[in-house]
Amino acid sequence: MKIRTRLSVALAAALLVGVSAITLTWAPSPSHAQEHEHGDVLYQCPMHPQIISDGEGRCPLCKMFLKQRPAGEAMKKLKSWEEKTGKKAPPMLSGRAPAPASQPNAKAVPAPKSKAKSGQTKASTAPSTSTGTSTKPRVAKRVGAGDYTCPMHTHIAKTKAGQDEELRCPVCGMHLVPRDQLQEHEGHAHDHDTYVCPMHPQVVTDEPGRCPICGMDLEEKDTGAASNAPAKKTRTVKHWVAPMDPTFISDKPGKSPMGMDLVPVYEDDGANGPVVKIDPVVVQNMGVRIAKATREPLFRHIRALGTVDVAEDEIAVVNLRFSGWIEQLYVDETGVKVKPGQWLAEVYSPELVSAQEEYLLALRTGGTGSPLAKSARRRLEFFGMSPSDIDRVDATKQTLRTIRVRAPREGYVLHKNVVQGARVMAGMDIFRIGNLQKIWINAEVYEFDAPWVELGAPATMELTYQQGKTYSGKVAYIYPTLNEKSRTLSVRLEFDNPGLALKPGMFATVRIEARRRNGALAIPTEAILHSGERQLVFVALGGGRYEKRELVTGLVADRHLTEVQSGVREGERVVVSGQFLLDSESQLQEAVQKLLDARLEAKSPGFAQATSDEGSSEADTYWTCGMHPQIVQSGPGSCPICGMDLVEKRR
Repeated sequence: MKIRTRLSVALAAALLVGVSAITLTWAPSPSHAQEHEHGDVLYQCPMHPQIISDGEGRCPLCKMFLKQRPAGEAMKKLKSWEEKTGKKAPPMLSGRAPAPASQPNAKAVPAPKSKAKSGQTKASTAPSTSTGTSTKPRVAKRVGAGDYTCPMHTHIAKTKAGQDEELRCPVCGMHLVPRDQLQEHEGHAHDHDTYVCPMHPQVVTDEPGRCPICGMDLEEKDTGAASNAPAKKTRTVKHWVAPMDPTFISDKPGKSPMGMDLVPVYEDDGANGPVVKIDPVVVQNMGVRIAKATREPLFRHIRALGTVDVAEDEIAVVNLRFSGWIEQLYVDETGVKVKPGQWLAEVYSPELVSAQEEYLLALRTGGTGSPLAKSARRRLEFFGMSPSDIDRVDATKQTLRTIRVRAPREGYVLHKNVVQGARVMAGMDIFRIGNLQKIWINAEVYEFDAPWVELGAPATMELTYQQGKTYSGKVAYIYPTLNEKSRTLSVRLEFDNPGLALKPGMFATVRIEARRRNGALAIPTEAILHSGERQLVFVALGGGRYEKRELVTGLVADRHLTEVQSGVREGERVVVSGQFLLDSESQLQEAVQKLLDARLEAKSPGFAQATSDEGSSEADTYWTCGMHPQIVQSGPGSCPICGMDLVEKRR
């Protein structure tokens, strides 16, 4: 049994020697230029790049664990620190086991397995440098009462009671450091990009990674630009309120009736309008999205449905001025293409035969130049007889039994109202001919889109049976009246019809381009809240603060953009998603503010004086609910809303 005890004591002493051999010590290296002697990997403090070691350990300034880095990267950060601060880096630290000067690569020798006094054990296990100098860690100089603070929580300040007292932060547990060293570090060491956890701002590093608390990706934050920025103005505390009861106010910090610390309310909160302040965690849970107000070209396309029609100015009809019968029909089908002057039919008319005989009689009695002959010839022309047919009667001195009817223009026969041998009456339309090289589209535009349609505006058309193929045209005419039944405005558009692809009677989808505005200030349409006669938007001010503003909008354009005429400036950020929840929070805060104003009025000297004059000495106190201050009564009881016991307060 004694032998086992002695072996245990000897083994413990050997382990103690081994542990103390790897304690972090100051090495006497004259320069960092010999980093390659320690290998390709060095250990550097994330907060103080001037602290470099060749082994694991803690930073002597902030007590943070040194981070392993490649030697080249560590020296690059060190050189950057020296250039920015203009100071020379301290000697490199040594985290390896010390060895004698004659044997630089020798390993640490464990202590002999023999009993020793406690004082001798401590002396034998004390680390030493290769040069034999003392390796006792440096102690920061005491700088005065309250001059030790936490590197992560600068509001923590303590004073050492003794030289050997160890001070730690009550929040994160880090060792407190002298405030002057922290100020020097803040002025130079953070003059580079850092990475911060969005949920835990106390987690800061100079390299990307994940938060060790919540596992979220760290976000990059440029602290160099922030260090050169002008100092922030001091915010004035307006009053202090309870976190759970904003109607409980105080002119100095303290505790709420529920035992919670009061939080400050600043003067600049809500200085420019109704401001909603929400915790960033709540904002993330709400899914709030932000977009900037930018200047860009705005345009809008009005979509309408239309029908393909034959252009009215390209239609001609064949109408007879005399009665008769169809003796011969040359064009006996609808849709046939005809040319100007082409024969359509031959018509026998007794009226026209009598007129020809009168003309021949006038020629025999008075000659060609007689007034009677001229009058008879003019009558034949009025009947619609062509000059060539009249000259033929004059030359042959014989009447023509039938008269040929000719096409007045080129086009297609759209309508035929006669057949072979049919009787026709004077004034009857027997053919309808139209040109289809240019067609009309009669579109119906909704009433609310009518003000945006302009004469000559470019338009595109797409047919149902030709998906993807568009035709270009323009607005030719806007009808002056509105259809009372459909509440639409008729708009006529003109399109070319090459290859006769557009058939009269087809349905078409028309998109008319409204007026285009270049360089207009625009925000996403979904960011606007329509509240009766007003249009509202929430502007992100930063730090979880959102301001409600009233807008004056203009054109509602394509790409879900809306023109802003006033209310938002270029570059400001507006809330695109989650604004309804912000609006609810704004209304809730407005209601609370009204209660708060009433509470402040009740606490004013004038109010207290009036109540003291009206009531007796027993009315100096009242009973109210801590959560619902509108519940006030003269005696104790319970709140009718939440059931909490009423608390007694003085007026």
